[in-house]
Amino acid sequence: MDAGRIRMFPVHFEDGTLSFQDDDGLEPDNWRKSKNYSEPQIFRNIENYILIVKPENQMAAFEYMADEDKNDESGVKFTIHTFEDTVPRGQTVALTTRTNGETYYMHVEKQENGDMRVSFKAGNLPERISGDASAIIFLQKPFTEGNDKFFQFESTLERGYFLAFENGEGYHTRRLIMKRIATKDEVDETTKLSHSSN
Repeated sequence: MDAGRIRMFPVHFEDGTLSFQDDDGLEPDNWRKSKNYSEPQIFRNIENYILIVKPENQMAAFEYMADEDKNDESGVKFTIHTFEDTVPRGQTVALTTRTNGETYYMHVEKQENGDMRVSFKAGNLPERISGDASAIIFLQKPFTEGNDKFFQFESTLERGYFLAFENGEGYHTRRLIMKRIATKDEVDETTKLSHSSN
């Protein structure tokens, strides 16, 4: 729908209820993939560890990586795809990476115990997504107002859950997780992420 036009529909009252006479033209909530996307980006946490995806192990983690290694490593560079939203709610994005010649997209799953889990699925992003919640769409927000270097990525599948990191098995590994932030005012540095082309 053109953002510059307002659609009007005739209404009538019946038994105290306001009804639209014709709503066939109303658009449901949905996202449409934009032609806008970033050049490949490297994601870092506040410790300057780099996010790397290893889909064969169902693993994504922030790891220490020397500068000379990051350009050769598969699963390190991400494309940020912008999605246009019929109900504007901020910058809506999806993330993809390439590893071993195949494209993977970031996906969030709700587990039986209610926790959220990050995974990566092989394939391309859909052109359209219906509804107001999606396992692959995130709201990209500045970590602090006016800061354009650090961001938070909130799941649209379950609001209040953000991409974050926690200590992994090795000293230099931080696992990528979904973390619940209870209130808007809570500051959690584990959700503070940056991305750049190098």
